[in-house]
Amino acid sequence: MDNVINLFSRRTAPKSAAQTRGSESTQQASSAVVLSPSSFADVSERNRVNQQRLRKEREQANKNVLKSYRIK
Repeated sequence: MDNVINLFSRRTAPKSAAQTRGSESTQQASSAVVLSPSSFADVSERNRVNQQRLRKEREQANKNVLKSYRIK
């Protein structure tokens, strides 16, 4: 009967999982506060590189779609 889903009751999470989630959120909050200017530059550079990569991937995918449907 593991495949039955009850919409009206909640599953109780183990205490270790609840503690892990709490510590992750506090860790993320503290790491967001301790950013130095050099790390901001690094992050912005990585974001720019990722944005360019995604743009190239989208352009290639669009070319393939146009080619497969013989639009151009």
